[in-house]
Amino acid sequence: MAYENTGAKKIYLASPFFCEEEIERVAFMEKLLREQGFDVFSPRENQFDQYELFSKEWREAVYLNDMKHLMEADMVVAIYDGEGEGSDQGTIFEVGAGIVAGKFVIVFTEKHDGINLMLTDSCHAFLKGRQEALDYDWKNLPTNYWHGGVR
Repeated sequence: MAYENTGAKKIYLASPFFCEEEIERVAFMEKLLREQGFDVFSPRENQFDQYELFSKEWREAVYLNDMKHLMEADMVVAIYDGEGEGSDQGTIFEVGAGIVAGKFVIVFTEKHDGINLMLTDSCHAFLKGRQEALDYDWKNLPTNYWHGGVR
């Protein structure tokens, strides 16, 4: 799949944020991407606290807001926590929605023992660990295909 950088400015940051480790990881990426000059929408920062958590009103508000921002974004950066219990279904859904909408999708992972082929063969770039994320050319968005285990 060929990609062309069209001057992406808005990023939708798909990630789990259910424990301290995940919150720290997404905070790292929020900071890094903003320091690169991107306008970052992070669902973690947009939780509609006026509604009871997991209520119908909360779920609807979060879903509609997240999808609006995903569709308005130029690209999706997804934090992938691995397969099995560590895998966040919402993040995987957002990756798929981004792919279908024709967005660049860049995956950041610190747990890279194997990734499903539906991700390895559809995403623009994979960043294994913080140093790769720090060193990545966020201006030109080069392709960095998955080199690792496939499940």
